[in-house]
Amino acid sequence: MKYLTIFLLLFANINLYAQQLNGIWQGKLTQEPGGCFPEYYIELQIKTTKDGISGVSYDYYNTSNYVKLNFSGTISGNEKKMLITENKVIIEKIPEECVPCLKTYDLTYNRNNGEESLSGKWVGRDMGSITGCPPGLILLKKVNKSAFSNNYREAVLAKVFILDSPTAKIDFYDNGVIDGDSISVYLDNQVVVSRKALSLTPVSIGFTLTPGKEYEMIVFAESMGFITPNTALVVITSGGKRHEIIIAADDQTNAALRFIYRK
Repeated sequence: MKYLTIFLLLFANINLYAQQLNGIWQGKLTQEPGGCFPEYYIELQIKTTKDGISGVSYDYYNTSNYVKLNFSGTISGNEKKMLITENKVIIEKIPEECVPCLKTYDLTYNRNNGEESLSGKWVGRDMGSITGCPPGLILLKKVNKSAFSNNYREAVLAKVFILDSPTAKIDFYDNGVIDGDSISVYLDNQVVVSRKALSLTPVSIGFTLTPGKEYEMIVFAESMGFITPNTALVVITSGGKRHEIIIAADDQTNAALRFIYRK
């Protein structure tokens, strides 16, 4: 009975600790020489689950220059520690010379005079490679509101394309006057086009489809040019067939296209 009581108390402490982690944490992240910035901001939106931790992170210099990623992790309630690993880039809006770094955070929870904090160190690797990012330190405090509350853009579905070929090529052109429109494109939350200007020369991507699976493409307006909204002519070539659609995106909405391959 004594051992059962101790176990129940330990379980209760871990559960309480997990509840304390839920929420938004903001602070600063430092990086050793060699990174894009020696110091920048970080926000973790943490949700505890039965399997550990999940959520999204924002690495940002300001709310116009940021990388949004998703993460998962584990917690150790008796030591008030957690290990969080960023898995995938969702949105990338940083200078072209910078490369997103997927990081692993080794953090410790603290509560002092009613103020909650997470602190520790991190290591990482450049997106798309095994090259290590210069590591650093991190300090976060719990807050009530995300710095990105106003950055949400609704995805408006423009069309669903049923294709009879497993390969597709997508070309993006500026529709009308060449006025400085630029876009980023995400395929199933993966960056496939980053901050490319639209013109009479297409911005092109290609991908392979699995039968029956639905693929979602999000077109994000990086700049609206001189004439709003940002409009693009999209040409889809698949199996010798050509499809065209004009889409629009602005600072309130993204354009969404969906693709399904059926034999």
